[in-house]
Amino acid sequence: MPSSHLTKAKAAAQRYHGKVPYIRKLPVPVVGIIVAVVIANIICWAGAAVLLHFHRPLLGTAILAYTLGLRHALDADHISAIDLMTRRLIAAGQRPVSVGMFFSLGHSTIVVITSIVVAATAASFSERFDSFRRVGGIIGTSVSAAFLLILALMNAWILYKLIKEMKRLISRSSEDEEVDMWNVQGAGCLMGVFKGAFKMIDRPWKMYPLGVLFGLGFDTSSEIALLGIASIQAAQGTSIWLILIFPVLFTAGMCLLDTTDGALMSALYTSPSFAQDNIAILYYSIVLTIITIIVAVVIGTIQLLSLILNVAEPTGHFWEGVEKAGDMYDVIGGCIAGLFVVVGVASVLAYKPWRRRIDRGMLRVGDGDEGCGDDVEQDVEQDVGRTAGDSKGALREDVVGVPSEILGERSG
Repeated sequence: MPSSHLTKAKAAAQRYHGKVPYIRKLPVPVVGIIVAVVIANIICWAGAAVLLHFHRPLLGTAILAYTLGLRHALDADHISAIDLMTRRLIAAGQRPVSVGMFFSLGHSTIVVITSIVVAATAASFSERFDSFRRVGGIIGTSVSAAFLLILALMNAWILYKLIKEMKRLISRSSEDEEVDMWNVQGAGCLMGVFKGAFKMIDRPWKMYPLGVLFGLGFDTSSEIALLGIASIQAAQGTSIWLILIFPVLFTAGMCLLDTTDGALMSALYTSPSFAQDNIAILYYSIVLTIITIIVAVVIGTIQLLSLILNVAEPTGHFWEGVEKAGDMYDVIGGCIAGLFVVVGVASVLAYKPWRRRIDRGMLRVGDGDEGCGDDVEQDVEQDVGRTAGDSKGALREDVVGVPSEILGERSG
């Protein structure tokens, strides 16, 4: 029976997953989707190799197209959108691992379609592409900038609630006190706007249409370079079926890194270490929220200024700097990835001494002088253990610090 073979395959995969160092720390779905996209890349290259065996001069161009896809995945708007929406879906009680994949597929859909059109009508379309690119650039950049800035506002609101809840937990006097989930009723008109925005994308697959809108911009050198490759090859008489190799490899490279980014962020935000206790959850959520606010504001502002630059065409040293920043999205994206790693490591190193001080303070508040003396460290460990037990039921709402009332009930 096919189902029995599938069950055996899953069981074998889980056994191997548990034996591999480092990899076993990642959830099985995370490893599974990364392995799947790696296999898809191998299949794409295997098919390309068969075709390029008879057209070896195109090998260098194919490698260039794949490299452009990898580079494009490091664009700051990709990393920001994928990481932010992964956190939002986790906060809604889901465990998404395919956010990056759907966003990448949606983004590349426009590139693939346009490459086909360019290759099919290279001569006539090349004269009209500039006007299409201008309109598409306005739409794509507007959607991207608005999306990131709105998410920055959402994260700012969430950061306020996180800090407020952290102060309440630290100052509470009874360990057995039930953790009061945040009451967001009466938050004003902005909360109504936030609820609607949160509910717009409540499943990973809904990142696909968002990726399509992002792809309308044609606002990076890698996309323009790929279309240039298709146009040149078509003008030289290359078959359209061979030209399709380039956008397919471009998509494979971009999907590889975008999917990996989304899956690893999902693993980070749902890590078992996050479930130790409410204070640990809030600590890391505050750190990550601050980073995402900074990233979203910076990238959204750059995109907004770039839109103004392209539409109004102002001049001056400031706008020259904006143009240079817009041309260095790959560098900015790499810096964002590095920032997450550096701040993540630093926050882990700083957590233990900070937590010891907080626990001592909580023991003094809760037990008076009983928490002092030679048994303080032992009491702290017991306190952390009790908190861990109490917090497991609250993980759904606390894992990234966003209450379910903000997001609405999870459907399905």
